[in-house]
Amino acid sequence: MIRLNRVSIAVTIALVAGLGGVGVQPAFAQPTPTPSVALLAAASTAPLPTATGAPTPTPTQAPTPTPDAGPPSPSTPVSASPQPVATTTPAPTPTALPTIVPTPAKSTPPSSATPTPSPTAPSAGAQAAGTPLVSNDPRELAQALVDAKTAGALRTNPPAIFDREIAPLAQGQALTGCTVDTRILQIIVLTLYKFGSVTISDIQRPCIGDQTNCGAPTYSVHCTDPARAVDFAVVGGVVLNGSNSQTIQLLKLLDSVVPDGTNAGQYQCRVSAGTSLYLVNINQFSDSCNHEHIDFRNTNVPLNLAAIGAGVNVLSASGSYVTALYNDYLARTPSFSELMFWTKILDGGGARTAVSDAFVSSDEYRLIRINAAYRGILGRGSDPGGQTFWLTRMQQGLLTTDDIETSFYGSLEYFTNHGGTNLSFALSLYQTLLKRSGSGSEYQFWADLAQAHGRDWVIAQFWDSTETISSRVSAMYSSYLGRVPDPSGLQNWVGLALKLGDSGLRSGLTGSDEYWGRAATRFH
Repeated sequence: MIRLNRVSIAVTIALVAGLGGVGVQPAFAQPTPTPSVALLAAASTAPLPTATGAPTPTPTQAPTPTPDAGPPSPSTPVSASPQPVATTTPAPTPTALPTIVPTPAKSTPPSSATPTPSPTAPSAGAQAAGTPLVSNDPRELAQALVDAKTAGALRTNPPAIFDREIAPLAQGQALTGCTVDTRILQIIVLTLYKFGSVTISDIQRPCIGDQTNCGAPTYSVHCTDPARAVDFAVVGGVVLNGSNSQTIQLLKLLDSVVPDGTNAGQYQCRVSAGTSLYLVNINQFSDSCNHEHIDFRNTNVPLNLAAIGAGVNVLSASGSYVTALYNDYLARTPSFSELMFWTKILDGGGARTAVSDAFVSSDEYRLIRINAAYRGILGRGSDPGGQTFWLTRMQQGLLTTDDIETSFYGSLEYFTNHGGTNLSFALSLYQTLLKRSGSGSEYQFWADLAQAHGRDWVIAQFWDSTETISSRVSAMYSSYLGRVPDPSGLQNWVGLALKLGDSGLRSGLTGSDEYWGRAATRFH
């Protein structure tokens, strides 16, 4: 099913960015009148209703060849009906953005291709929605730090800190004398979530051949095994000096989750700078003013991870937005590497609409929609051959993600399941697409049109009517913005739907300022 007069998503989004459903929009032709209009009860000689700017119905064509394995029935349109126009006029191919972070069938997920996991199957590190952001597992934490280093978000100076103290943990085995307290790993990961990048200058000295202050009279906590201290040198691109605003933000964040008895250095740096800082769980002491030191020498109590998301804001604005996209499109929480990958793009100036469009056109989301179409339209589960057939068509640009429903409504299987006659087919479209009943004359009117021009053409008229588009737009508002659309917003988006298609509509709504702002309140 083709979307008429679509413009490039990238161009159109520039017009609607920040729309949030309101505001004056470019004027577009009014969509087709809803199929229930009384005039449709006219005889078959009545003028054919057409979507705004709709081309004349394409003549019947031979069915599209099916793969050797023979995909499920929806893949083979009825020979008596015209093929979806997409087979003759391909829809725009998906934007060639970085391979999206959702992940594909193999386990090359969000943490694979250039930290971008492929958009088809959750990566090994992917989490179900609601999973805590910070793990209690040392190996998972170390792997998150390995991913962060790969993405350029984590640095250690000297590099041996990463090579000997972190990387081996990700393989499940610490080097002798180089174990690290799980809480140290947790606060590094937590800091990465909040600030996006971190440089560590010290963890466990003897592990890298440094014995500085390991004996009397200092007995530095950096010399214990397991390591129970860490020095943050740079956070979020800002060099820490113990008293600047970035240091204060870091200490306030950590104070909300660390146990009572935790220690932080650089106290005299803050005093000299005239910075007064009251911390509930952290004791402060003097240290050199070229980093921020944190240690757990006086407590064995674990971090209060339950506080994260329950009043403690851990994610940056970009992180909240990416997390919202994963939850809304893929029904899961992003892995650490996925979150780092997309936040880095956004923080580097990447357009939100480009990111949201990548989710819409990801294989992982496509498969979700394909499976949903099998269940919702055909009333059964999908099979591997069918999934592959439809996914391939989307990848080739023959269908957009949101065209899958119209393709299934036009399938022989749907036709058979709903009575196998044009009259019963017309009745089913009222029930499934309009969610209401029509009159007998209306059913007959559309049955005659199905006979004359094919069922695909009839589906196009229903799908592109004001009534059905309004219903789909309202559902998107509810899902993405958590509210019903205002009248002007609904009218604007209905007009845009005929230009962009539903996939462009989704990308526009989830790239809007309103969605961005709501994400910050939903995931923090």
